[in-house]
Amino acid sequence: MTTSSVPRRSVLRILTVAAALAGCATPALDAMAPGAAAFAAAPQTYSLTIRHLDRGGSSTGAYDTTVTGISGPGAGETVHPHNASGTTTVRLPKGRYLLDSYLTTGNTADGTDWVVQPRLDLDRDTTVTVDARTTAPVDVRPPDRSAAFLHGMMVTEVKHDGATRLINRMIATPSLRVAHLGPDAEPGAVKQWYDAYWTTKSADYALGYVFTGPRALTGLTRHPSAKDLATVQVRGGARPGTTGSATVDLEPSAGPTAGLTGRLTVPGTATYFVTPERGTWDITYWAPTTPGAPAKRYNADNITVRAGTTTTRTFDTAPISPARTGQPFTTPAPAPAGTSTRRT
Repeated sequence: MTTSSVPRRSVLRILTVAAALAGCATPALDAMAPGAAAFAAAPQTYSLTIRHLDRGGSSTGAYDTTVTGISGPGAGETVHPHNASGTTTVRLPKGRYLLDSYLTTGNTADGTDWVVQPRLDLDRDTTVTVDARTTAPVDVRPPDRSAAFLHGMMVTEVKHDGATRLINRMIATPSLRVAHLGPDAEPGAVKQWYDAYWTTKSADYALGYVFTGPRALTGLTRHPSAKDLATVQVRGGARPGTTGSATVDLEPSAGPTAGLTGRLTVPGTATYFVTPERGTWDITYWAPTTPGAPAKRYNADNITVRAGTTTTRTFDTAPISPARTGQPFTTPAPAPAGTSTRRT
């Protein structure tokens, strides 16, 4: 089986997250002409100054900061203020905002720092300091030390006054560091998902966790043992006259996610070790077909898993149960380049 990064349904979920962030961009004060206003029609605005410090405590321009309006006249607006000096100022209407900042060192091996302030109440001129020294590692790894990291994703959802805002970060290395900034939000207002995917020669690991509270995460450590994980097996049949390999997607049922997709040589079995804490899981299976025929897609959704147990789903072998009814679907594209090739 060949493993790649993000299945098609997951891409749609990620695009939904991106759409939630888009809003109507507001020009940063740094880039505005003298006398211009970011919100000309807003009767009351304040200056938000953001200072960015690297892991050594020095000002840095290596950051990507987003400020998203939650409530007030700026609700739904998104700005990306930046100044190479490390200090940037933007003028915004009074209201509640979500701030997140992604700082880098320029060296991939160093990892990245993601600082999230879920509650920024702008009711006066305000200065916020984003300090990389406050972050702690996201250390989530499988029990098999030979496993290679594929990709991960952290999503933060903030709710306030009937509004919901989402931000996310995809990661290609297991070296993300995170921190909460600012005061607590309301109880239960902050929800975070973290999913990390790893691969070995014989199986894949899908490690996902969900957290809800008044604060964003500052670090995360999870080292599940083999007994803490559930096993999901996907068995693919080979019908007479069909050619090619099957495509298998695995992802959590709930929440924004980046799942796992791969090719399976049939007949064959793909094995996944998953975390029950992430809830139920979905499988999408694209079966190989006879030449010229449309591909068939089978879904097995909301699969309940328990630690220490094995759940098996079999596809494209008669008879087809109602839970795995196929439907015509376009032939899946080849797996992306740079994937790892493994079992059949």
